Amino acid sequence: MNANINQLAKTFTKDMIGWRRHIHAHPELSGKEKETQKMIMGVLDALGIEHKDNVYGYAVIGTIHGGHEGPNIALRADMDALPIVETTGLPFVSQETGIMHACGHDSHVAILLGTASILQSIRDELHGTVTLVFQPAEEEALIAGAKGIMESGVLDTVDEIFGLHVWPQISVGKIGLKAGHFMAASDRFNVDIVGKATHGAEPHNGIDAIVAAANWITSVESIIARETNPMDQVVCTIGVFQAGERYNVGAGLAHLEGTCRTYDPNKRDYMEARLTKSLEALDSMFGTKSTIEYKRGHGATINSEASVAHAASVVADYLGEEAVQMMEHPSMAAEDFSAYLQHIPGTFIWLGTGFEGNPPLHNAGFTIDESILTSGATMMAGIVWERLCGASNMK
Repeated sequence: MNANINQLAKTFTKDMIGWRRHIHAHPELSGKEKETQKMIMGVLDALGIEHKDNVYGYAVIGTIHGGHEGPNIALRADMDALPIVETTGLPFVSQETGIMHACGHDSHVAILLGTASILQSIRDELHGTVTLVFQPAEEEALIAGAKGIMESGVLDTVDEIFGLHVWPQISVGKIGLKAGHFMAASDRFNVDIVGKATHGAEPHNGIDAIVAAANWITSVESIIARETNPMDQVVCTIGVFQAGERYNVGAGLAHLEGTCRTYDPNKRDYMEARLTKSLEALDSMFGTKSTIEYKRGHGATINSEASVAHAASVVADYLGEEAVQMMEHPSMAAEDFSAYLQHIPGTFIWLGTGFEGNPPLHNAGFTIDESILTSGATMMAGIVWERLCGASNMK
C-alpha cells in the first residue's frame, strides 16, 4: 500500500470539488460535449499530461508514462448529461435550460481528473502506463460512445480497464463490486399498431388499435412470466403507450415504446424474435397492421474475476475493509462500459452515494455527497498503483 496516495487525494479534493461543480453547472448532452472536452484538456495541460482529442467525437485520451516499463492500465469516465430540468437548488445548479448531470458524470470526470493528478505526481515510480479515457455519449445508446473509442484502436495496447459509477442504492462510503454479470444488455423497441378509426358508438365498423395494443401488452407480460426461466435475467418494460384523439372515437393507431434487458445473448435474440412474432399473431387476431423497430443498445457488462478481486483488495487496504460491499445480485440497468469489457479484461465499480432523502439516478433532484470524490480518486489511483507497482516491488 502507498499511503502517499491517500494524502494526495486529500490534497486534490478542493480541485475535484471545483471541477465537479463547474461541469455540473455547464452540462452537455450526448455527442455535444465540446466545452466539457475543452475543460478536461485544459486541466490535463496544466498537469503536463499528454492527450489526444481527435480519437472519436469529443473524447479525450490522456497518457501518463511511468518511469519504468510495465502494463498499460486504462481508467474511464463518461462526460455527458441528460435532458432533465434540475430541481436540486444547488448554488452551482445547471445553467443550461433542460439539461442536467442527473447521472453523476460530472463526478466521474472530476474523480478521473483527481486520479490523474495523483498518478502524475508519482509517475516516475510507476512501472507501466496509465491511459485516461474521458468518454462522450454514454447516455444515448444509439450513439457509439465506448464502442466508438474501441473501434478507433486507441486502446489496443491496454491490458486492463477500470471504471466507476456513482450508485445511490448503496451508502456513501461503500464500494459495490461483483464478478461476472454486473449490468445488463439494453435494447429499445418502437411499435406501431395500425387499426381503423371509427365512431365510438359503432365499434363494429372499425378496428380499435387501443384494444389490440392492450392485448399485446398482456401477451408481452406473458412472454416474460410464462416463456422465460425465472432464473434467467430478463426484463421487458413498455414505457410509452400513445393512442387516440377523442373520447368517443375508436383509435386507429397505437404507438408503444419499450426496452428489453438481458444478459444471455441467446435471450436477447429470443426477445427480439418473440416480440416480432407476437405482433404477427396480433395482426392475425385483430386485423391490424403492426410494425416493430428493434434497436440493439449496450451489451451486458461482465466483470473479470481477477480484476474484481484486485479492486476489492485495494478498497480494503486504502478505504477500509468495511467499505467493500460484494453485491449479491446484478443490476438490470445498462452501461456502455460493456464495450470495453468485450475486448479488455477489467471491472466496473459502484461508488456508493446513497444518503437519506437522496433521489435515484436520472432524477431531477439527484446529487452526491462530495466526500465520495476523495474516496473515488483514492480507490482508482490505488488500483493503478497496486497493479503497476505492487507486483513490481514484491520481494
